[in-house]
Amino acid sequence: MAQTGEWVWMGGSIPTYAEGWIGQPGEYGALGVPSTGNIPGSRMMSTSWTDKTGNVWIFGGDGSDLIGNGGYLNDLWEFSPASGQWTWVAGGDRVSAVGQYGTLGVEAPGNQPPRRGGAAGWVDVQGNLWLFGGLDYPAFYNDLWKFDITTGEWAWMGGSSTYPIDQYNNYEAPGVYGTLGTPSANNVPGSRWNAVSWIDPGGNFWLFGGSGYDSNLAYGSLNDAWKYQPSTGGWTWMGGSSTLIAMDQKGNFGQPGIAGTKGSAAAKNIPGGR
Repeated sequence: MAQTGEWVWMGGSIPTYAEGWIGQPGEYGALGVPSTGNIPGSRMMSTSWTDKTGNVWIFGGDGSDLIGNGGYLNDLWEFSPASGQWTWVAGGDRVSAVGQYGTLGVEAPGNQPPRRGGAAGWVDVQGNLWLFGGLDYPAFYNDLWKFDITTGEWAWMGGSSTYPIDQYNNYEAPGVYGTLGTPSANNVPGSRWNAVSWIDPGGNFWLFGGSGYDSNLAYGSLNDAWKYQPSTGGWTWMGGSSTLIAMDQKGNFGQPGIAGTKGSAAAKNIPGGR
């Protein structure tokens, strides 16, 4: 296709006002079977990846299920640009779907992450999909998952599978930071959603900030940076603060940034919480 700088509508429906906030229900078809009639329901805060062959994947989010009910989802979808078809690959087709953790580090057909939105994602060097954290209010997650696109199975790889309840009836896990710059099997970021994620040239996963919990279970806008090495399975706290501070008289917590000199790198520079 010639480069025209123009958008092309490639699929899906145009919701009408009468459908309200829920939007369009999904057309799931048969599990694992691509079809021109398949399409995920309307949603926001889903996690997306592009695999090594150029196919696009999405997981969960806050949206509409098979029958048009609204809520958090845990469905996994694959889109092939070559065929223009969606495939419902895993997870439930209803907002009532639940997760199954199984055994830590072990793939199994019944495993699936609980429903959520705002999770971070990466693709490893083998092409597997990784998922961290997210929100299914009042649950805030810090679990790490891997989806093997060869076997079509999920494995719970780290973080919590159970969460204590706090005074606000929320479920969450604190961050375990360890020593700055030192990897440890005990380290893990706290529960969070809407964090930023990327991959470095060595295949390591990076995570920054988001809305979540610090080492003391204070909730707010985080500015901590983390590195995860898939080869060793360990997190390293690389920068930012492990504790949040009160930012205003309303009790909101966050962490200010240190800008330094424009255009000049410095060890103390760090973006503010976000």
